[in-house]
Amino acid sequence: MEPHNSPRFVTALARVGAWLIVAVLHQYLLAATPPALVVGWGNNMAGQATGVPPLGFAAVPGSIPGSPCATGAVTVAGQVLTNAVTISAGMSHGLALRADGTAVGWGGNFLGEATGSSTPYPGMTNGAVTIAGQVLSNLTAVAAGRFHSLGLKRDGTVVAWGANESGQAAVPEGLGDVVAIAAGGNHSLALKRDMTVVAWGQRNDPPNGLSNVVAVAVEGETVAPALALMKNGTVLEWGPGAGPERARVVVTNAVAISAGASHSLALLADGTVFGWGLNGGGGATGVPTTNGSYSASGPVAINGQPLDHVIAITAGNGYSLALKRGGTVVAWGRWDNGLHPATVPAGLSNIVAIAAGENFCLAITTNAAPFALRR
Repeated sequence: MEPHNSPRFVTALARVGAWLIVAVLHQYLLAATPPALVVGWGNNMAGQATGVPPLGFAAVPGSIPGSPCATGAVTVAGQVLTNAVTISAGMSHGLALRADGTAVGWGGNFLGEATGSSTPYPGMTNGAVTIAGQVLSNLTAVAAGRFHSLGLKRDGTVVAWGANESGQAAVPEGLGDVVAIAAGGNHSLALKRDMTVVAWGQRNDPPNGLSNVVAVAVEGETVAPALALMKNGTVLEWGPGAGPERARVVVTNAVAISAGASHSLALLADGTVFGWGLNGGGGATGVPTTNGSYSASGPVAINGQPLDHVIAITAGNGYSLALKRGGTVVAWGRWDNGLHPATVPAGLSNIVAIAAGENFCLAITTNAAPFALRR
């Protein structure tokens, strides 16, 4: 198999069927050795970064005195999380898919968005995802939205849990043959094997005739645009509340997409990144926009240099992360309500997956040493 971090491998993923993308990535993550550790950093007020909510800001190992932020290995049900194959981050909860096809969730859970069953005040928990009293199993993907979550099962069906005030957790009856999922604010998307897209929740139907799609994404705000990556590398964006023929082409020659709270990213075939949307703190392009609408679009540059050699991207709330060849992570923009620059923990290396939430980040690493004593 082509090495996962080669430009040819990344480009090839965008040119094959979406079902093959899922299969290849899943196979790679399952083969990651040594055992992979899930680590988190950033806002931990609800335990979304480390799995353990603070009892006083300085009570969690790795936490910053007087701050709700923490860094450390994620702990679920009293055990360090080491057997995850993929991760997803929402507003204040995280999800991980285990190698055995089950899922675990942690962080904010007032509406059951983390574990499937709501938690009374203060609404923080961690544990296995259960639906109607049964542990959810046979999963191939998970997606954390603002206050709801989605799971994709091996048989191509979709399961949802958490908030449903806009119907975002009401999976359409009879939906099947799904190969990828995306959860946003009040909106959900499913990509089918025939490369068409199904949407539900807050009204934001895909454009008429949309087909040949290999990836989907939706921003995390309550009123937010959605994205589709086409088989030919074109990225389309469409917003709610308009007519069905309102999609616009954002960029071409892309191999991956990600949507944050109010900005989006596209990974291009040459390993560079293109960003667009709100950019006051530089979360879209790496260079803050300080006037006008505070929006911008263009190639991502860090410290004046184009960001390159990227193999994965994820957009959060005002900030972004990129995974580079060699397993290192780069952050840009601002988080914690724009108060602090987005950062990467010291010693974070050998990364195989990344996820950006509202004001916290998750990663899977095969180098547990820098974080082993923090749990």
